[in-house]
Amino acid sequence: MLISQLAFIHIVLHIFCVIFAFRVLGALNVDGWFRRGETGRIRLFLILLAVLLGSALSNFIMDFFRLVQEASLMFH
Repeated sequence: MLISQLAFIHIVLHIFCVIFAFRVLGALNVDGWFRRGETGRIRLFLILLAVLLGSALSNFIMDFFRLVQEASLMFH
């Protein structure tokens, strides 16, 4: 049961981090990187970059908490 709870938390954290990354990337001015009228490519680029950054952030957070839990076992 613990593994399924961790999997659920990881999925929710992935979704939250991807949305967070998308919101942060939305503040950047990336229109200059593309030609005029390529809104579809800009949106696709931002979505893909948000997924990459969000999943990296989510994995970092989950790894950090796992390592903290394992490190706490050293002192018991």
